Amino acid sequence: MKKILILGGTGMLGNTVVRHFIKNKNYDVYFTYRNEKVAFDNFDKNKGIKFDSLTDNINNFNIDFDYVINCIGIIKPFMFNNMRDSIFINSILPWNAANWCKENNIKFIHITTDCVFDGLKGKYNELDEHNALDEYGKSKSLGEPRGKCMILRTSIIGEEIHKNASLISWAKSQKGKSVNGFLNHFWNGITTKQYAIICEKIIENNLYEEDLFHIHSKDIVSKYQMLEYFNKKYDLNLKIKPYITNTICDRSLSSIKKLCSKLNIPTIKEQINNLE
Repeated sequence: MKKILILGGTGMLGNTVVRHFIKNKNYDVYFTYRNEKVAFDNFDKNKGIKFDSLTDNINNFNIDFDYVINCIGIIKPFMFNNMRDSIFINSILPWNAANWCKENNIKFIHITTDCVFDGLKGKYNELDEHNALDEYGKSKSLGEPRGKCMILRTSIIGEEIHKNASLISWAKSQKGKSVNGFLNHFWNGITTKQYAIICEKIIENNLYEEDLFHIHSKDIVSKYQMLEYFNKKYDLNLKIKPYITNTICDRSLSSIKKLCSKLNIPTIKEQINNLE
């Protein structure tokens, strides 16, 4: 039985990864949390480790894990709430965690974002230089521990359990309303559920490698199409108006490496329909 730790087990990504792995009896799953109510209303409290990434030292963990999956991060809508804390969590914490894992022979899987790119070109691969235009993208760019862990660069959508900052949450909040669907904003990321499946495949098939990999869906869709998918999936009765913004935003990813093609990632529509 493999013992894994999920950092940030109650966030949008982390809660999905925890839920996925606890269904598999081949794993002994632990997770970190800050808010006890959120954590223990959803998961086994005996598997939770209270951890505040700003004040607690990751070096104090004393459990011998096989894998650590980092799901802690400050997303763009909350970046400016406290810039200093956001930069620490996005830029420094991943290095601290990667160093701790490396010193203890633990495999560390870290997620990063397509927002390290400016979105003017599209189909960025692993060799493209970072050129983020905002503080969020720059903070995530600094937080990629190259040579110390497996870094999966992607973009995610998913369900939350205690906040309403995701694109899906926003779409649900607009039920029955008229909304703009951007025709010239493009995306080929994955769902949080698909990310959990990918992490499991990496572990099960011994695909772990200390390198950077782009993980993306085969198809590229517009934000307009994504809203159409949400509309049908959640029966939102949205009236989606096609809208072209002044600036194209295309942070779609591609890969020069073999990992992504080995993962058999479904289409974006299929992934959204498979969300629970």
